Amino acid sequence: MKKVVLIFFLSIVGFLPLFSQVGFSVDVLPSNVGGKAEFKRVFEQEMIYPEKALKNKFFEKVTINFVIKKDSSVSNVKLEMKGDKETNAEAMRIFYLYQWVPAMKEGQFVDANWSVTFDFDPNKYAKICKKRGYNNFKYLADTKIDSTGKIHTAGVQMPMYEKGNFALQDFIKDNLEYPRQAQLSNLQGTVLLSFVVEPSGLMTNIGVEKSVGGGCDQEAIRVIEQIKWYPGKFNGQLARVKMTFPVYFILNDEFKNNSSGEQK
Repeated sequence: MKKVVLIFFLSIVGFLPLFSQVGFSVDVLPSNVGGKAEFKRVFEQEMIYPEKALKNKFFEKVTINFVIKKDSSVSNVKLEMKGDKETNAEAMRIFYLYQWVPAMKEGQFVDANWSVTFDFDPNKYAKICKKRGYNNFKYLADTKIDSTGKIHTAGVQMPMYEKGNFALQDFIKDNLEYPRQAQLSNLQGTVLLSFVVEPSGLMTNIGVEKSVGGGCDQEAIRVIEQIKWYPGKFNGQLARVKMTFPVYFILNDEFKNNSSGEQK
C-alpha cells in the first residue's frame, strides 16, 4: 500500500469543514464516520447559529485541533482559531457529535493529530433552515435529555420509526430505487448501515458497515436519511443511541442476466 505523508489541506466553501494534518507517515488518513459528505450533512442538520452572531451577520471560522486515538476516541481538544464565545461553544457542541475512524499504519490503527474548521456563514443560514425544515430542535414534551453525550448501545429503549416499526419496511420498499449499475452487474446483497439517533430523533454518523457496491451503498444512505425517528431512552431520559440497520437489495427476475444493458 502506498504511504502518504500527512500534510493534507482541503478547503471547502460554505458550511463544509476544513481538514488539515501535519505529522508522521501513515498508510491511511483518519476521517469522520461517513466521510466528507456526512460531515457536511451533520453540520447543516445540527448547527444553530448563535443569536448575536446571526443578528450582527458575523462570519466566523472556528478551528479545533485534536488527536484521533487508535481506539477512535479523541483527546487534546483545543480551539486554534476562535470566534466569539457563543460561536465557539456551538462549534464544540457539534464537534462532540462526530465519531471518528483512526489513521492506519502497517495495518494497525495509530494515534494522529487532526483538525477541522467550521465556517459559520450568516448569509447561508436561512437557506439551510428552509431546507431542513426547522430553526431549532424539537424534543418530546416532558422528557429530560441525557446530558452526558454518551452513545448508548445496550440497556436502552431503542429508537422507533415515527409511524411504527411495522411500517418501516414498507417505507423502504416504497422509496428504494435499485441502482442501474447494480442491476446491469447483477449485484445484490445487504448493505449494513450504522448511525446514531440523537435525542432530537435526527441521525448523525451514518456509515457503511457492510458494502454491496454498484451504487447500493449510496442508495441505502439516501433512503435511511429520510427516516424520522422517535428517539431512544436511557434511564427514562432521551439519549444518543447507536443502531445498525440492514437494507436489502434483491434483484427480481426482470432485472437478472441483464449485462447487455437492456432494461425491461
